[in-house]
Amino acid sequence: MKLNSKLVIIEFDAKSKRLFSNKREETPSVRRLEEMSAVLFNQNFVNDKNGGSPLYYVFRNAGVRFNPTVFEAHSVRYDITVLSPYDLGGEFNKTLGHYHPLAEGLLGFPEIYEVIYGEAMFIMQKKMDGPKYDVRVIHGVKGDRVLVPPNYGHITVNVGKSDLIIANLVDSTFLSEYDEIKKMHGGCVYVLKNRNVVINQSYGNVSFVSEDAKKIESLDYSKSLYDEYVAHPEHFRFLSKPSVLFEDTAQWGSAEWGT
Repeated sequence: MKLNSKLVIIEFDAKSKRLFSNKREETPSVRRLEEMSAVLFNQNFVNDKNGGSPLYYVFRNAGVRFNPTVFEAHSVRYDITVLSPYDLGGEFNKTLGHYHPLAEGLLGFPEIYEVIYGEAMFIMQKKMDGPKYDVRVIHGVKGDRVLVPPNYGHITVNVGKSDLIIANLVDSTFLSEYDEIKKMHGGCVYVLKNRNVVINQSYGNVSFVSEDAKKIESLDYSKSLYDEYVAHPEHFRFLSKPSVLFEDTAQWGSAEWGT
């Protein structure tokens, strides 16, 4: 399967779960079921027989070697993640989930995703005053882009019947923080196989909004995320300087983020 970049030919073999950039194989990090036991809705699902099952593959810096200058100059990473359509004991397959550290003042590093193939739900959550959490469940299909705002933890869920293939751009200078999601037994909500969104009782006062991905007016949807970044890295200054997102709320919707 050829993915949507034109500057680099990126191909994915669904049968072998191998990814190639200009015919060169990319090496993935593989997340297995046994590593996810703390964050599942069904806490008893993992056992000795299924624990080694691969759930998703992360190909970090996919194709970056073919345009290294523009990525390295701004310390930006381009990744591709593939989530299998795995049943987690009644819950859709998902990423482990994490938060990002602070980037600028009290603002954490943001991230942007593109749905290349399949159907996704992006769970984004932010702790507000006291025990309250602001949670957004964003539905995305092929071609959609989703911005993870500063200070929001996030989880990606494969709600389709096939592999979900997503790409992301993110600052490359920090390490993601997984401990909080693990401690709380997952994100604020679980997405079950009947598509019901169920609140995780480990959290306090949780309210969530479900919506479809909205078009980000400042980005060029005629290009892949990879191609647009190489052509216009200035469009993505916010990845290392999140205050940029608050300079034009009409484009980025930052007035809705509860900051």
